Parts: sequence; structure tokens; C-alpha cells
Amino acid sequence: MAEALLRMVERVARLGAWRVDLPSFTSTWSDEVRGIRDLPAGFVPVLDQAMDSYLPEDRPGLRAAITACAEQGTPFDLELRLKTPDRLIWVRVIGEAVRDHTGTITQLEGAIQDITARRTAEEEARRLAHVVSDTLEHIADGFVMIDRQWRFTFMNREAERQTARARDSLLGRNLWEAYPEMLGTVFETSYRKAMDENATVEFEAWFEPLQSWFSIRVYPAPQGLAIYFYNITGQREARDQARISEERFRLLARATNDAIWDIDLVTNRTWRNEGFETLFGQKTDGDEAADLWLTRIHPDDRQRVAEGFERALRDGAESWSDEYRYLRQDATVAHVFDRGYIIRDQAQKPVRMIGGISDLTERKKLEAQFLRAQRMESIGTLVGGIAHDLNNILSPILMSVGLLRDGETAPDRISLLETIETSGRRGSDMVRQVLAFARGVEGKRMQVNVRHLFRDVQKMMRESIAKNIDVSFTAPQDLWTVTADVTQLHQILMNLCVNARDAMPEGGSLTVVAANQVLDEVYTGMTGKLSPGPHIAITVADSGTGMSLQTQERIFEPFFTTKELGKGTGLGLSTVLTIVKSHDGAIDVHSEIGNGTRFTILLPAVATQSAGAVTLETPLPRGHGELVMIVDDEEKVRTLARATLEKFGYRVIEAKHGAEAVALYAQNRDTAAVITDLAMPVMDGFATMVALRAIDPMLRLIASSGQSTKDGDARARESGVKMLLNKPYTVDVLIRAVDDVLHDRPPASAGEHPAG
Repeated sequence: MAEALLRMVERVARLGAWRVDLPSFTSTWSDEVRGIRDLPAGFVPVLDQAMDSYLPEDRPGLRAAITACAEQGTPFDLELRLKTPDRLIWVRVIGEAVRDHTGTITQLEGAIQDITARRTAEEEARRLAHVVSDTLEHIADGFVMIDRQWRFTFMNREAERQTARARDSLLGRNLWEAYPEMLGTVFETSYRKAMDENATVEFEAWFEPLQSWFSIRVYPAPQGLAIYFYNITGQREARDQARISEERFRLLARATNDAIWDIDLVTNRTWRNEGFETLFGQKTDGDEAADLWLTRIHPDDRQRVAEGFERALRDGAESWSDEYRYLRQDATVAHVFDRGYIIRDQAQKPVRMIGGISDLTERKKLEAQFLRAQRMESIGTLVGGIAHDLNNILSPILMSVGLLRDGETAPDRISLLETIETSGRRGSDMVRQVLAFARGVEGKRMQVNVRHLFRDVQKMMRESIAKNIDVSFTAPQDLWTVTADVTQLHQILMNLCVNARDAMPEGGSLTVVAANQVLDEVYTGMTGKLSPGPHIAITVADSGTGMSLQTQERIFEPFFTTKELGKGTGLGLSTVLTIVKSHDGAIDVHSEIGNGTRFTILLPAVATQSAGAVTLETPLPRGHGELVMIVDDEEKVRTLARATLEKFGYRVIEAKHGAEAVALYAQNRDTAAVITDLAMPVMDGFATMVALRAIDPMLRLIASSGQSTKDGDARARESGVKMLLNKPYTVDVLIRAVDDVLHDRPPASAGEHPAG
């Protein structure tokens, strides 16, 4: 048995076997015992003579274990320290008694192993664990360890303070039993995610029992979870207050009519509210460099404003303000008042500035309007006095003519007197008109033939216009009359003609044309400004410089002018519009840069029955069930056009935009013609026509537009359009255009023209 035990022990790695015979204490040991380095010469592990090799404090335990084993058969397993010549080693000594057949202990046998490396590693691990524990004990965060059975295994001093729980009351307890309030909350979901998915989780949460906010970081560990946390209630309250304050500032910035700005003077970045886009057309895509603000100030004001701004920052001022001219996105000028309040740090260094810009443009215009009104009132008073004197001069002349003509028989003298009388009466009428205009007195409305008015205006224009401008006034003999104030119609024509003259500094042509025109429901439905029936159309066209679309959008605004200071009041066109509206009429403008301008005025007319009947009863061609598609984003236009086409024998389908038109055409390939507006959302008319022609290159296309331009016409031709209709159009124009396109004929009516 002893030999078998010895062989078994010898197979254990790094174990050396030994045996002692009793009572002689004769020893036997394996080579592994001899292989333990630095053992004393003649060392026998368990004999008395080897005791001196063990540390004194380990000897009593070994001696007692050997005695008990030899006398009573008690096995032993000890870890002891051995002294060597140059170091201390740890060994593990195990032993047991061997008995003979009578039960007498005859031998002791066992093994010895060098465990120095293991004990050193264990001691280092204990040292590191102590360092880690001491470090975690003193960190600023609360820290706890949870094992995989959700039990507390460690809790530092800060965790005790923040949770107001003693660690002795928690260590070894289940987390969910200690804090049942966490169940079903973000705490439970986050902790379980970290445990189950071996994932790091960070979150902020309100913990109801402590009435506090905590920031928590959870890290997975082999033994369970490591949880760091700290109370952030103060930070959250400060952050919420800052957020609420910032949100309140943003809402106030949105609510005000001013353009609000916020400059960070440290980073040189500026935040702007939506007011900049509302007032000045400038997008607010976030913050921008503060220096860009200066580039938008009028060059004549820029240096003065910049110097005042820098002076306020430099001299410790609490605020800054200035009035200057600001350039809008469309390059027009706005008069603004700008003021800002300076925020400084403890060292009085400026760090932030918040302010707003008020647009004073309209107020400036009102001030100018008030001054002009006062001036006009003074002029009216002066004109009244002059008119009174002129009438006093003309009255004796007219009365003298009557006296001189009485009894006069000579034809040449009678002719001369008639000329004097006619001129005197004309002078009197002119004085009355000037007086009415200056004082703003509305004259009587009467039946007026514009042809007669043309003669007076043409004469005045030829006397006041440059010779390099060709002037032409045209009106038919059968021109209908209008019920109007002659003085105001005269004012309309003079304003438009003067504007046309000023638009041709290098010369050109001024054409004024009057014509009869009957408006139907389709036409008036598109404009929404007129009633169906007879009208006269007065067109004033020039070959001058033209206007951009941006300018056209503003020409009827009071005091808006593109003329130099002192050369225009900005009241002419606004006055024209007011007069036209007061006569239940409408005015339309068409202009292109470099291609002149055309104003068209429509006024209700008094037509003879025969004249109106001829126009209204002109026979129109009818369709034969052809399918026509109307593409327009205006529902009113689609409805009126559909009703008209169906009345004249066509079938009609409608589309709100180009994308819908393409889809409908794919389902209705028998469509004979498509009438499409050029300006639409989603897909405009140009793209629509290209897409439709890609499906069917032979498809007949008609384009309609309320703003015809040469570039637009050219694009329409490139898109394959056969005919162009100018909005608004009448029943006659629409029906004839469709008929002409379907039969490949050139246009036969006004308002339509070929694209080629």
C-alpha cells in the first residue's frame, strides 16, 4: 500500500513523496523532494533535525501534526515557510499514518511541494485587492458591486452617503429586495441589460425614495456588475433652468416682430431668429460668423457702425445702439434701428451680446408721406390762389369775346374770336382740373370716350418728351365709353406715360392703345377681380429697360421707387392702382429686363347692343369628343377650363401638377392635347412637357402662363409646346387655341401665339 501511495503521489506535478519508518525514523524520499531548490543539505521534511529549517513560528504546528499522526494516525496538510541560504520559500507538507495488520502505526508517508509562486501570487492579488478596495473606498462616485445572484458584494463610503444606507445593512442582500422601488423602472431594465448582454450602460434617472436625480454607469464584470453613480439633482435643476430660460428666450425671439441676434463674443459666432428671414429675406440656417453682419450694412454706414460697436465693447458700456441702412437679401435697402445689451464676465470682459433690429423702413416712409402730404396741402393752397387769379384773368377774356362777336360780320374776325373763346374755355377747364387734382377733390363721373382723352394726353406728351422717343396713341372709331372721372383717367395716363418716358433714357417707342374687349366667366374667374361683360383695354407699352420680377412685385407699394432721390415719389403707380380699383377695373403688368414694360388696364365699358352682340355671338369651333388634359395647380382655373371645354364638345381630365399629369397620361394614352401651366409645385410645366413628350413625341402641348418671357417661351419651345396662352384667357381664346393645335393651324385669336 505504501509503495502504491508513493507512486501515486509522485505522479502529481511538482510534488515530492517521502516516507518515514517507525520507530527507527528511517526516511525515504523521491527525486522531486531533492529537486526543490536551495533545501538544506541532508534535509528530511518531517524529522526533528529538519525543524531548524522552518521558521520558528511554523515549527510548533508541524511538530504537533507529526506527533498526532505518529501516535493517533491523524493525517495533516500544512503550508509552511522554509529558510534557505538566500531566500524564504513556501512548501506544502501533507502526511498520513500507515498501519500493519494489527493496526499498529509502522510508517508515516506523504508529499512536499514548493508553493512559493502560488503564495506570492496570492499575496500580490490580496495586495492589489486591498489597493483597489482602498481606491474605490475613496473615489468621489458612489460605487457598489453586485454578483450574478443580484447580491451586494461591495459598497464604498460615498455610496453609503448618497443612499443614506449603511453598507452592513446591504452587503449580502438581494438588490431587488433592498430596493423594490427599482422594479419596473429604467434601473431594472438597464441593470438587466448590462448583466444579460454583457454591455456597458449609462443613463440618468429620478429615484423616487431619495427625491433625487442620479447619473449611473453600469459595467459588466466576471462576478456580476460594477455600478458607479452620483447625485446630479443640483446640476439637473441648473440645466433645466438654463434650458427653460433659453427656450423662453427663443420663444420670445419668435414672437417679436424684430430680428433678434445673439453674439458669442468668445467664439465670434452669431445666432439669429426667424425675424431676419421675415424682415430681410435672409435664411436662418443656424449660427454664423459675427463678422458677416458688417457685410450686410450699407457701405456708406459700415465704418461708422463698426467703430461705434467696438467703442461700446471697449469702454465698458452696458448697451449699444445705432441707426443705419441694412441690405436685404434682394439687395434693396432697409432703414433699421439696432440695439444690443452687453454681458460681461467678472473681469468686465465682454463675453456675450444680445439685441434686436427693428425695421424702420415703413415708418420712414410714413414720415416722408406725412411731409409730402403737408407739402401737397401747401401746394393745393397755392394752386387754389393761382387758379383763382387765372379764372379772374380768363373771365374778362371770355366775356369780352362775347361782346366783340356781337354784331361782327367779318368771317376772319369771327373765326379769330372763336379761337380765342375756345382757348379761354380750354384754359378754364385745365385750371379746374389742376385745382381738383391738387386739392384731391373727386370730380363727377360721366360717360367718357377715351379717344378724346388720348388727344389731350398725346399733345402734352409730345411737348414734354424727348425727340428720340416715338409716341403713338391708337383707338378705334367705335371705342366704347366708360363711366369715369375724366381728371383721374387723365392722371392714370400721364403717370404711366411719364414712367415709360423715364424708362427710355436712350430713346425708344411709347405706344398707347385702346380697344374693346368682352370678358367672359373663364377670364374673370381666373382673375377674380372683374365681372363678365364689355370692357375697354388700355395698353401703355414702352421699349425701355424693363423690370425684374422682384421689382414688379413691389411697384404698386406706396413710396416704392427705383428712381434716384428727388426724381420720383413712389406714389405714381400706387395712385394709378387706387384709381383703377375705384372704377371697378384691374391692372396687369408684364416686363422683362432689357425688353420693355407693358401695362394693361381693363375698365367696365358701356357698349352698344349691336357691338356687344357681334363680339359675343361670334361662332366658335366645337370639338368631337377629343380628350384634353388640363394641368394646373389652381383649382379655379381647372374648373373653369373644364366646364368651357366640355361645353364645346371635349372630354376633359384634370391634374394638379406635373407628376400627376404624367401618371394620368400613362393611363389615358388617347389624350389628344395637354394644356399645362408653366409654374407649378412638385413638377413644373417645363419638366412636365419634357416627360410627356418622352412618352409620346407627337403629343400636342399647349402652355399657359401668367408671366410670359422670352426665356420662358424659348424653354417652352424646347419642351415641345405647340401654342402659348397668356393668362387670363377668354373662352374664345381657349377654344380657338385647342382647335388650332388639334388641326395644326397657326393661332387665330388674340391671347395665343405659336411657340415656334
